[in-house]
Amino acid sequence: MMNNVLKFILIEDSDDDAMLLTRALKREGFELDYQQIQTAEALRQALQDSSWDLIISDYHLPGFEAPEALQILKESDVDLPFIVVSGTIGEKTAVGIVKAGANDYIMKGNLTRLAEAIRREIREGQIRVERRKSEQALWKSEARNRAILAAIPDLMFRVKPDGMYRAVVSNEPTVKQPADPLNRQGQTLEAVLPEHLAQQTRRVIQQALDTGELQVFEQSFTIESGLVEEEVRVIKNGPEEVLLMVRDIRDRQAALRERQRSQEHLHRLNQKLEETINQRTQELRKREAQLQELSNRLTMALESASIGCWEANLRDGSCIWDQRMYEIYGIQPGTLVDYAMWLQSVHPDDRPMLERETQLMLEKDEDSHLEFRICLPDGTVRTLKSSARVRRDEAGEPLSLVGINLDITDRKRSELALKESEEKFRQLAEAIDAVFWIVDLMSGSHVYVSPAYERIWGYPIEELHENPNAWLEHLHPEDRPRIEATPAEEIFEEYNEEYRIIRSDGEVRWIRDRAFAIKNEQGQVYRVAGIAEDISDRKQTEAQLQQSNEQLLRATRLKDEFLASMSHELRTPLNAILGMTEALQEDVFGSVSDSQRQALQTIDSSGGHLLALINDILDVAKIESGQVELNLSATAIAPLCEASLKFIKQQAVNKKIELQLDLSPTLPDLLLDERRMRQVLINLLNNAVKFTPEGGRICLKVEALFAEEAPSETAPITGVRWSVEDTGIGIAPENLPKLFQPFIQIDSALNRQFEGTGLGLSLVKRLVELHGGEVGVSSQLGVGSCFTVMLPVTTPSRSQVLSPSPGLQDVEPEPEPQSSPLILLAEDNLANIQTLSSYLTAKGYELILAKDGVEAIDQAQEQQPDLILMDIQMPGMDGLEAMERIRQEPWGADVPIIALTALAMESDQQRCLQAGADDYLSKPVKLKHLVTRIEELLNRSSIQV
Repeated sequence: MMNNVLKFILIEDSDDDAMLLTRALKREGFELDYQQIQTAEALRQALQDSSWDLIISDYHLPGFEAPEALQILKESDVDLPFIVVSGTIGEKTAVGIVKAGANDYIMKGNLTRLAEAIRREIREGQIRVERRKSEQALWKSEARNRAILAAIPDLMFRVKPDGMYRAVVSNEPTVKQPADPLNRQGQTLEAVLPEHLAQQTRRVIQQALDTGELQVFEQSFTIESGLVEEEVRVIKNGPEEVLLMVRDIRDRQAALRERQRSQEHLHRLNQKLEETINQRTQELRKREAQLQELSNRLTMALESASIGCWEANLRDGSCIWDQRMYEIYGIQPGTLVDYAMWLQSVHPDDRPMLERETQLMLEKDEDSHLEFRICLPDGTVRTLKSSARVRRDEAGEPLSLVGINLDITDRKRSELALKESEEKFRQLAEAIDAVFWIVDLMSGSHVYVSPAYERIWGYPIEELHENPNAWLEHLHPEDRPRIEATPAEEIFEEYNEEYRIIRSDGEVRWIRDRAFAIKNEQGQVYRVAGIAEDISDRKQTEAQLQQSNEQLLRATRLKDEFLASMSHELRTPLNAILGMTEALQEDVFGSVSDSQRQALQTIDSSGGHLLALINDILDVAKIESGQVELNLSATAIAPLCEASLKFIKQQAVNKKIELQLDLSPTLPDLLLDERRMRQVLINLLNNAVKFTPEGGRICLKVEALFAEEAPSETAPITGVRWSVEDTGIGIAPENLPKLFQPFIQIDSALNRQFEGTGLGLSLVKRLVELHGGEVGVSSQLGVGSCFTVMLPVTTPSRSQVLSPSPGLQDVEPEPEPQSSPLILLAEDNLANIQTLSSYLTAKGYELILAKDGVEAIDQAQEQQPDLILMDIQMPGMDGLEAMERIRQEPWGADVPIIALTALAMESDQQRCLQAGADDYLSKPVKLKHLVTRIEELLNRSSIQV
């Protein structure tokens, strides 16, 4: 291509396509010199002219196709780029023509790549020309070298077997030699050649003499004038002589090296050409795939958006619609539609507007965007949004209108519904007795404030439009800093504040203000809305409720103090009564007669009944005040039931009542307070024994509850049910609701016949409910009763599982002390002093006495007792302070201390242990149990020592 003049053969049967192609090339700056042909013979004639730059060929011609043209080009032995420019022929056909030898394939609808492809193929053609020139130069060089080698005679010597030069055959040698070759006669090989070459030459000479065959080898060495490369031929020239022919092969070796370099260069050019072809092919496929993907995406987008596409021919009025257009207009797909038919479907009121818009679009060449209504064949009216533009020919004359239609009927209805909703909202906001407000974050102004602002704040709404922060100025001075310091993030997420305002009339009102963020379509907060309501009445009610709660707490505290005082005042004399009775029964003060022992048993029984009454009252009070905390632990059911039955066994034996225990084989361990649950079972069993006549039967039955009606091995256990069944006197149906009420017995006659406080079942109900369970009862007069306790199965967590509570144990006889330990008794009640001192002295202990805390400290320091029994409530210094001071002294840090108190609240026990007590016993104290605890602490102390 000279001076940007493109000379090419154009194989094309369409003059219009040829005109489009040449026009596209001219726009790219080419000056064209081409010959348009349509037959194979015309192509052969045109190829006789060797000055063409390339061939551009359509794929399909009548009776002549691109593959045939490509074959003619190959047969002509003319190297010209061959580019196919055609319509859509399919990827497989395009790849096939490229593999057949075409340099590129370009679609007629996308001629923008043609100029680039032409320039590329011309460049690559020039590369091929240069490659051929290099090959021709190499061939000429080799021919020249061969001629030179043939023309220049070799340097030849006659050499004897011992390496002595006998004669020089050449007259004017041109071979470089380390010494004058014409003067070698009579010299040896070692005198002329390097040692290693001389030895090599001797071996070859001997081999030629031995075999009689021509020996050829090459050698190279360096002399002062440069590198010597030569071929040496050795042939036997008689029995005692060889002919040594030396040929200078420097040019040949250089030619070989040059040829190798040319071949490598040619190989690189071939690789580059192949890579270029592959790259162009991949780019073509990639672009076609991208175009196809873009087309698919556009189609999917239009379908998903329910957008209809159309084109209206302005010359003949015909219309082209896609599937969605037919659906929008309610017309059978495939129906021929023209402009007049379409205009007829437009709502009569909107046709003039559409015609004006179309005329403006044609005159001003601007896109059109408008909304109009259509009438479907069934009479339905729909609203459409349309966008359209004019398509013009090369001369600028309008050809057609193209555009899209979108059915926005539902959106229009939504907009109308939104307006109606906004109106209803406005009416509602104005009707409620709270301030509804909306603030725009960009401007900081109030978009809306309901009229309630004037009623609640007492100021006109106009002040907020003039000053958006006017409402803040009316806040109570104590609340304003807190409200102004509220972070913006809190308002965006969840804002809920209470504050006071000062109305225009000076009245202080409480306000609850709640706000929430309003986001736009991008998810950004652009407004904040809220409701401010007057909660002054609620605040007043809360204040009254708080005052009532405080009064209730004060009454509860007074009740607890009364119960604690009552417990102390009752337990103190009971301690002496039961203690003396126990001592008399054990013959501590001498033997007693049978009638006296019977009287003592009556005293002990009555005292025990009174103690049970006190304990029941305290338990109910503690549960009602929420002071009972369950000590939950994983508990086995069978040992719990056995221990509970053991407690009432003797009573049942005395009345000849049969006891039964029925345990399900699939019972799990339960998470419960073992002591409290034992209290529940003993209470129910005691009642059963009490109200069952002699010779009756009591059964404690425990069974697992399953999630399914028909239990299986895999069905989960959801709970456990205890049942205490008896054959007692039964309960009338009208009395069943009274059973679990405190201080109530269903029959005063029974109260006289059977002892009881009326608190047992009330305690049972409360303790079971603390465990998350429930209590039930069924009964029939004269037949018996059945009390049930149902507890859920819960899995114990690591923090809930505590050490199992100790089970009920028989009180073992106290061991006889081996020596006489010294015990300090700190007690101010003379009856208790007499009871404890008499019993402990009889058991072999030595006692010293102190009547207050100060005396107890002095006696402990002076006498160094083995153990201290410390009453808590004493005049002057009480037992708690005395224990704390003893523990602070070196001599009292390890002495065992048992706290004795008539206070029976759980908090009292904790206070005693925190003050330094090793153990805590509530009065009245069982003397046997006291001795057992004394011995345990003394034994532990002796082990530590």
